Amino acid sequence: MIENCKNCGGKLVFSPKDKGNICENCRSIFPIQYNYNFKKKPFEENVELKVDNFARSLKNIKCNSCGANMMLNKFQTQATCPYCGSTTIEESSKKRLMYIDSIIPFSFGKAEALKRLKKEVAKKFYADKKIFKNVSENEIYGAYVNTFVFDFNTATRYSGVLSYTKNIKDREGNSKTITEHKNISGIFDKTYRNLTVEANSNLEQRDLLSVMPFEYGSAVDFQDDFMHGYLLEYEDKMFNDCVDYAMHFIEKDVERELLKKYQCDSVVHLSLHTDYLDKKYNYCLLPVYFISKVEKNKKYTVIMNGQTGKVGRLPKNKFRVFLTILLSLGILVGFVLLILFMTGNIS
Repeated sequence: MIENCKNCGGKLVFSPKDKGNICENCRSIFPIQYNYNFKKKPFEENVELKVDNFARSLKNIKCNSCGANMMLNKFQTQATCPYCGSTTIEESSKKRLMYIDSIIPFSFGKAEALKRLKKEVAKKFYADKKIFKNVSENEIYGAYVNTFVFDFNTATRYSGVLSYTKNIKDREGNSKTITEHKNISGIFDKTYRNLTVEANSNLEQRDLLSVMPFEYGSAVDFQDDFMHGYLLEYEDKMFNDCVDYAMHFIEKDVERELLKKYQCDSVVHLSLHTDYLDKKYNYCLLPVYFISKVEKNKKYTVIMNGQTGKVGRLPKNKFRVFLTILLSLGILVGFVLLILFMTGNIS
């Protein structure tokens, strides 16, 4: 890792546009070799306890405002919390980081992130445009989020009883509803690729999903040169916890697929047993921008995919939402009144 500018000793910052580190003082550029690679390892090669020299050089910090855990490299002396924008950061003795397999570098800088955010806010009808009207680059923070990216080949043995309801007419022509039950069993095979689970409690899985997908074909072998100017999330979820989450997701997904296949009205009983025939993973750092804004003493945080520019959930304009609900209710009431009038129930 290049510590400082070789020409003037100034501070280096990773520049996505230049695909290298650029000196904030003399603007010298130091290109980085992009070694594209996204191989996954068998679960047997779980190196959760293995910490390399890079991990040992990191300083763990904690936000005194929101409690977020992050890491700085040894050349960073200060930081702003990407979750709440606070600068009340203190160093912590807590440190743990797995061996990093891959990283997807940021593909654009803060200036471009600001443009994309404003464009997204402008086209979203329900977005609260006032909150982000005066947002600046100083309120955008970049961080690499640590994740486990899994591959699974699965075979699920299932059995159960499903119920179906249908309307029939008896001999007198009267309609009645009957319920029939159907026994099912079989094997359901499905392959899962690049199932991504965040390994940090600061970022919820639903927030990460809101800016998916990431293009893993652009992932490269990890180099700490990509870290200049960016924070690194502290990995505080155990490998096995993330595996459990992934398997729970698969079980729910298989259940949805089966119910979609059999088109039942309700489930009496359903038993699933999934065998994982091939399990692989990659511990990968993903680029995420956090946009933190304070409006009327309330903090808002929006996240953006630092590779594709996809923006996550935006705060909604409550007034516009209320008007839409009111309008919908008005249309519904008007429609009901029209039907009653046409059928002669009101005059």
